[in-house]
Amino acid sequence: MKALANLVLAVFMIALVSCGQSDKKNDTSAEDVKSEAEELVDETKDFVAEEFAEMEKNFQSFKEETQGKVDELKAKSENLAGDVKDQYDKALTELEKQREALDSKMEEFKEATAEKKEALAQEIKDLQDAVKKSIETFEKEY
Repeated sequence: MKALANLVLAVFMIALVSCGQSDKKNDTSAEDVKSEAEELVDETKDFVAEEFAEMEKNFQSFKEETQGKVDELKAKSENLAGDVKDQYDKALTELEKQREALDSKMEEFKEATAEKKEALAQEIKDLQDAVKKSIETFEKEY
């Protein structure tokens, strides 16, 4: 996202410089530059909002996918007994704690400002990777 912001800033700076080098110097007013800058800012805001909406959609999809897998794992625990069931349930509880932490970060993401969303998006991706790996490990071990 910082790269995007830098790109937008660079485009804006190029636009300003090119306005200053135009033969139509007298035709370009400060209002024109201001109007173009406002348009660029609006377009950037729209783009960033769309990107965050797409991230949120992907997070939700991941949440639903992992919930389905956790439900399957819970169903398998019903066929177990004794120490094996205890170990299985303990591992399943740890997995659910990871998912709850992920859900909490996702809710925080929904309420965050644009600046905060960038950092939260990375945290959420890291948590998603951890949950995914835990599910894979869980399925292999049990």
